[in-house]
Amino acid sequence: MNLLFVNDDGISSSSLHLLARCAKARGHHVLVCAPATQQSAKGQSLTINAPIITHQVDLPCADEAWAVEGTPADCTKRGLKMLSSRPVDLVISGINEGHNAGMAIDVSGTVGAAREAVCHGVAALAASAEVDTPDETLNVFAEWVITLAEKLHQSPLPPQTVCNVNVPARPLHELLPPVMARVSRAMYHDSYERRISPRGVTYFWSLPVEGYDPAEEDTDLYLLEKGHITVTMLQPDTAGQTAFEHILTDL
Repeated sequence: MNLLFVNDDGISSSSLHLLARCAKARGHHVLVCAPATQQSAKGQSLTINAPIITHQVDLPCADEAWAVEGTPADCTKRGLKMLSSRPVDLVISGINEGHNAGMAIDVSGTVGAAREAVCHGVAALAASAEVDTPDETLNVFAEWVITLAEKLHQSPLPPQTVCNVNVPARPLHELLPPVMARVSRAMYHDSYERRISPRGVTYFWSLPVEGYDPAEEDTDLYLLEKGHITVTMLQPDTAGQTAFEHILTDL
């Protein structure tokens, strides 16, 4: 396959390099197009009113690699539209350092980059690993992701469907089998620290997520906590709109 690798952790991410190296070793053509700097939580945002500076870089794990001074979704568009010399068979986003499950999916740059791909009619897979996932587990997960990508190429998903996968931070002998999981809507709790600059200007620092509400059973967060690799198919959902028709009454 001709694979495009993107991420939101940046071109220097060791997890990105691991995944690309696994694909190249199995004979796939590897094009890496990743942000020049960390771009987490950018969702599917695109750069509109500024130039997108792009540098070619030398990565042993890739046939061709580019560092993009833009968002993860910018990287997907540049790779698909400008940098690949032939059609891309599948876009793989990740491996992200930190899970992308539950409501984190809505702001994830990793998932956003994959969603940008399916908007252009190209199949996409987003892969993430919980923080502190052991190297042995991460190595096996990377090989599994490439195997999954090969299977998705042989048996395509419905249009505009992103396959989102996560691995828990478990030793390999404690890792449970992959399972399908719906997205948890458990609320996460975060906050800001308010500060005053020496010039008297108020500013805020975003603090790390402090935790989640209890996750619902059979959801990605719940099953990750139990030790499973989780697989979720993300699709546009316009079903059930008739249940809200009363809102338009007398408008």
